[in-house]
Amino acid sequence: MYRSRRGVATPTRLRLWSYLMHVVVRTLTKLPVAPLVLPANEVHVWQAPFDTLEVRPDEFATVLVADERKRAERYTHARARDQFLCGRGLLRGLLGAYTGVAPGDVPITVEPDGKPALGEGGRGLLFNISHTDGVAVFAVAGVRVGVDVEFRRTVANADGLVERYFAPAERKQYQNLPGELQPAGFLRGWTCKEAVLKGLGCGIRGLDRAVVDLDPRDRPAVVGPPETMSAWAVCCWEPTTSHVAAVAAACNELIFTNTHD
Repeated sequence: MYRSRRGVATPTRLRLWSYLMHVVVRTLTKLPVAPLVLPANEVHVWQAPFDTLEVRPDEFATVLVADERKRAERYTHARARDQFLCGRGLLRGLLGAYTGVAPGDVPITVEPDGKPALGEGGRGLLFNISHTDGVAVFAVAGVRVGVDVEFRRTVANADGLVERYFAPAERKQYQNLPGELQPAGFLRGWTCKEAVLKGLGCGIRGLDRAVVDLDPRDRPAVVGPPETMSAWAVCCWEPTTSHVAAVAAACNELIFTNTHD
């Protein structure tokens, strides 16, 4: 069975069960001071434009563990160092607010595939983080989740990247897009694909495990392979006018319900 999407034919999603989740996006400017609660049917996404933060980067160092502070010291560029401090500090603050643990005591571990995770005491929460120049994005959920954010720009070698990293169905759809839509199609496709792959925990090592719809005129969707399409959903938004982001979760459907500033 196949359904028709603009420019790509994809297997129909056979839904023996339906698991819909709501994506709630909020803007983060400082460490949370109140406990945070995550309903079972929600994915919480926090966006943190670095130029709106109310806390200086060095202040975040106080909530980091020794290894993280040493990692920050290895950065040779001040801007990259500051963004690492802010991103890691905000992550610890968020996870601490969800778990009731002091930020510096949040048990962040690294899984064998390199994906960060919560250790013992994490209350079953799963998270993912992405950052690029100017903004960090965090996703927290009770299911597997992945997030990616990219700076909006024209990619000089988009055609070559599509040929190298995209699946045959994605390449065909990209080539069939009107020329004026190809830059947006590439960026959305790259961001959505990365979010799904990060959620799966395989990154670009498993490029064939996620095929996404590239057409910016259509709603974002996972369109293959069948085992991923039936178990994952993805949606997009713009954290700032200069960035595009995507979040993917292990569910049938993601609904963008609200954005809180």
